[in-house]
Formats: sequence, C-alpha cells, structure tokens
Amino acid sequence: MRKFTRLFTLLFVLVLSLLVTSCKGQETDDRPTFTVGMECAYAPFNWTENVKSDTNYPIEGTSFYAEGYDVQIAKKIADQLGYRLVIKAIEWDGLIPALEAGQIDAIIAGMSDTEDRRVNVDFTVSYYRSTHVLVMASNSKYVNGTSLNDFNGANVVGQIETLYDSLIDQLTGVNHLTPLADVPTIITSIKSGRADITILEEPVAKGVIETNPDLTYIKLTNGFNVSEEDVCVAIAVKKGNTELQTKINEVLSSITESTRNEIMNQAIVDNAE
Repeated sequence: MRKFTRLFTLLFVLVLSLLVTSCKGQETDDRPTFTVGMECAYAPFNWTENVKSDTNYPIEGTSFYAEGYDVQIAKKIADQLGYRLVIKAIEWDGLIPALEAGQIDAIIAGMSDTEDRRVNVDFTVSYYRSTHVLVMASNSKYVNGTSLNDFNGANVVGQIETLYDSLIDQLTGVNHLTPLADVPTIITSIKSGRADITILEEPVAKGVIETNPDLTYIKLTNGFNVSEEDVCVAIAVKKGNTELQTKINEVLSSITESTRNEIMNQAIVDNAE
C-alpha cells in the first residue's frame, strides 16, 4: 500500500510539473495591441531585414523584420502606452484603406499630413520634419542644377500617390513619367537609365546614397513651393479615433527634437550596413 501511495504521489507530481511547464509555454501577452502599418521598403524611415537584431521588430505573418526610424518611434509609443506592438507590411497605396478597414490602428510610414488625406484619416502632430531634394546619378548632366528651371528634358519619376510625384510638375520642361510603387523600384529605374531624376525627402535620399554610391542628391537654391504640412510627417489614425490620437500626441511631445535626429541619423547608418 505504501509503495502504491508513493508511486501515485510521484506520478501526480510529475503530471503537475508537466502541466505547469506547458502552461508557461502557452503564456500570452494580454496587453492591448497597437497594430502599425508601414511599407517596410522606405529607408531610412522603414525597411525589411531577414536577420533578427537588437533593434529591429518582427513583421506579422512573415519571417522578416522591420527596421528604421518609424519602427523605433512605433516601439517608443507602444512601450509608453503599455501596448504590444504589431507591425504589418503594407504597400503604400494600401495603407489608408487598411486603416479605414480597421486592419491597423495607425500608419507610421513617413506620411505627410495633407488636406486630401485628412478627408479619410486623422493625423497626430508631426514626428519628423525634412526638406525635399532631387536624386540622380552622380554623373548626371543635371547634377549642377540649382533651380526649378534647370532640368529641361529630364525624365522624372515619383512614387505613386505621394507629394514626391505631384512636386514633379513644378520642374520646368521635364517629362513626368508614370509614378512607381516604391522607392527601391524608383532607384532601380534611375540606375538603369529609364529615369533621370526622382524627388525624395532628404533623410530618404541620404539613405539611398549610403547604399548606392553611384547616385547623389542636390538641394535647390530656389526650391519647391511647399507648405509646412508638406515637409512634416505625422502618424495617421482612423477618422474619429481621438483617444488614440491624443495618447500618441502625448508620447510624441515627450521625444525631444535632438532625440528624433539621433534616431534618424542612426537609422541612416544602420541601413547602410
């Protein structure tokens, strides 16, 4: 009888141990989720990596990782609000529809707060400010241009449904090519000679040049006619979601301009490695 009792006790302890171990393995993160959409193809704001690092973040539904300025800002927001971050890779023209459909909670993708976009979404305060520059081959005949009138005959391509594409029409006498889906495709077009020039924000241009030394960018002395909203990027939330908008604004107000610049500079360096 004692042997049986002892055996039963041992079996009970073993089963209990297995159950506890199993439960630990199935522990879930019960924090509310903060699901963010970005292209993961717009360095240095966001890009894709295939190896885990100390700073990148998993892209939902894939074996890849998102990295860049937007990723670090998203992590800061999630951490300060006590949310579990989820990042989804979505093509540029699908970001606002995904937000409207409730598939994501916010767009953090280097998106400008424009009047047209405000019809469909609400924006937070700005989380980065930059200027627009022209990217081209280092040996381009247009490399010495300084004004909007210095690029006559150039084939200029922009990204679909972006300010980049609409700014092309301010360049006198250029050929406005059909816009392309993303920056990597645009850069391929320039390197292959199908396009001469594209327009990008300066940090994006810096990232491009770091990884493509045969390209360069120029700032115009007499530059583009843009509004303040055109040079600032903000986070988009679903129309009417003032609660999330306010929370994100509070987090952004706690991030100093010097910290933002440090994050962007590091993103440019990391993208070049």
